[in-house]
Amino acid sequence: MQLPIYFFGDNHFSPFSTLSNQKKLEKMMEFIDLIEDDGGSIFIMGDFFDYYFEYEKNNPNYFEEIFSLLEKIKKKGIEIYFIAGNHDYWIGNEFRSKTNEVFLNDQVLSIGQKKIYVTHGDGILSWDKGYKVLKFVLRTEVFRFFYSLLPKKFALYIAKKISYERKDSHKVNQEKLDNIHKELINYAKSKWNEGSDVVIMGHYHHSFNFNYNKKQLIILDDCSEQDFNYAKYDGESISIYSI
Repeated sequence: MQLPIYFFGDNHFSPFSTLSNQKKLEKMMEFIDLIEDDGGSIFIMGDFFDYYFEYEKNNPNYFEEIFSLLEKIKKKGIEIYFIAGNHDYWIGNEFRSKTNEVFLNDQVLSIGQKKIYVTHGDGILSWDKGYKVLKFVLRTEVFRFFYSLLPKKFALYIAKKISYERKDSHKVNQEKLDNIHKELINYAKSKWNEGSDVVIMGHYHHSFNFNYNKKQLIILDDCSEQDFNYAKYDGESISIYSI
């Protein structure tokens, strides 16, 4: 993996052609223009797509523009890494071919002076028991097989409905936000105790940076049509930016 490493995620690119999609795509192209002279790697931290499912045959290409952009990025000499989120776990060979490597589970990056624990961030909160069960079921090969038998339009309708219901779960008051941060800090401490220096995640659609005894927890905000939020690791330190 090449330095510097740029972390971002939660773009939620839609399978439909929308004005929001186009604006987010333009923001991402602006980001690539900004970093292309430095090379390095991008690490997409999940929920890059609002919904993604690859079929074995007759796979609909809903994301042609996105795939074209990824191909351009690779041609510029920038490596592409991806960790699956709760909206885009069902990654197949077509998407894998656009990247250098795809991860379905959390990763520890040992490069430069820091050891970085990378996770999308879903399924951590202790009270999110219903989602933990759902996450387990959705990621089984059995469920994926039966879901692939549904008519594609119906499968897309279900995914869209679930996607928007899950987005509402990120709308929280300050008390709940404080409880979320408390749990995520405890989670980060468990990873620090295992040897990681930095824990970085997305999923929660807001920015939060916590430092403790030279250790760091970073929650990255999403990449919307207004702001492209990312972190840059140069081998020594990791910093947060927005364009």
